[in-house]
Amino acid sequence: MPEDASATNLRSSLGALFARNGEKWRRFIMTIVKNREDAEDVLQEAIGRVLARNRPLPSQDQVRMYLGRAIGNAALEFYNTRMRQRRKQLPIQEQLLRPAHVDGPDAAMEEHERRARKEYLLKILRRELRRLPEKQVQAIRLTLLDRRGLSIRDAGAANGIPYSTLRHRSRQGLKRMRRRLERALEARPAGDGGEIKGGRERAARPPRKS
Repeated sequence: MPEDASATNLRSSLGALFARNGEKWRRFIMTIVKNREDAEDVLQEAIGRVLARNRPLPSQDQVRMYLGRAIGNAALEFYNTRMRQRRKQLPIQEQLLRPAHVDGPDAAMEEHERRARKEYLLKILRRELRRLPEKQVQAIRLTLLDRRGLSIRDAGAANGIPYSTLRHRSRQGLKRMRRRLERALEARPAGDGGEIKGGRERAARPPRKS
């Protein structure tokens, strides 16, 4: 069956628009899907949807705007589908640790920023742990980082450290780390997930004995 006049006009308008804007659309889609081949598939899918719906669009400008919406929708649908598939392939432990809703480029960017901030904080904590007096480091490891199922009292007894002494050293070390962490965060530029700016923090002090 031959195409009706509206379908012929729509196809002609799409052809002209694609000739002028095809590469620009591909680049836009690639900012979402990150792959040229996938971008080409998304673009063809969007054009196919517009042709299948065959809505009456009197002007080429209306066709362009309608196709633009179809391209954006198709790109986001592709992205969301791919992210869901990737999450299904993760080990169950990682699936449970990931946020329940990270669909869409904006949410993915927010998740990336959260991860960067977490890595930054862990970097500071590891650094400050190394700066503590040796006995406080030992206390924090025994009470928090490497308990191996032991109670604090049992961990102290196994290492010849009285319970009250072990708790005191652990608390003092944690307080010191917290103060230094707060200073580091105050010195850090907002939104910066990069390296710690050594010039904006106090110089490292040698460990003190407790």
